[in-house]
Amino acid sequence: MKGCCCETDNAAYYQGETKSGEKWTPAFIEYVDKEKCTGCGMCVKVCSRGVYELQELNGRKISVVVNAGNCVGDGSCHMVCKPKAMVCRPKREK
Repeated sequence: MKGCCCETDNAAYYQGETKSGEKWTPAFIEYVDKEKCTGCGMCVKVCSRGVYELQELNGRKISVVVNAGNCVGDGSCHMVCKPKAMVCRPKREK
């Protein structure tokens, strides 16, 4: 994903392919920055894989990663997060 914390370097990363054959690099969730998260819940709403849930921490609601293994790296959460609290990384090729 260009223009976010997920920009890639020159390393080899796992790549997906769109139906039309265009290559893209999925970026998988690492964590939600608790300081930036406003608890709006948009990431919870757009994630079809149940990766996040809202939890209360120190008297405020924040998004928490509860199923990181379900992340497909499509960036939906990242795109709706206005405070840019989602920290995602591409997966390196082995």
